[in-house]
Amino acid sequence: MHQPVKDNLEEYLNRHGDREMAGEMAAHLQACLKCAKELEQIERQSVMLRMTLRTSDCEPRPGFYARVMDRIERQTDNSIWAILLMPAFGRRIAIASAALVVLLGSYLVTSERSAPAAAQLEISQESTLPQQRDAVLVNLASYHE
Repeated sequence: MHQPVKDNLEEYLNRHGDREMAGEMAAHLQACLKCAKELEQIERQSVMLRMTLRTSDCEPRPGFYARVMDRIERQTDNSIWAILLMPAFGRRIAIASAALVVLLGSYLVTSERSAPAAAQLEISQESTLPQQRDAVLVNLASYHE
């Protein structure tokens, strides 16, 4: 927009300006199509804004606050046990339990297999123990200074 239109735009739109200013604005708007289009858009926006204004206060319908508070209470009443009833959470618990059973079972199976091997080692050490005693006694008896 050109400067004369910018300077007097508010008075022109509110129709508070003098006739001389209105004549100058009208002459400029006839000569400058760009300013005329911008002014037309501003006038349309002004009309739309006036239509959205209400003279009376907008109050909510009766019971609005009670409905809001009721909805808030329903959302916060969920306990920890309600989570367990959700299907997705239940599936996760079942899968985790199955994995735990498999891990514990594999641990027990592998630990049972290693127990007989340890017992076998103890037996083999017990059978070589008398042989080691005899060797020590022979070494002591045959020792010369």
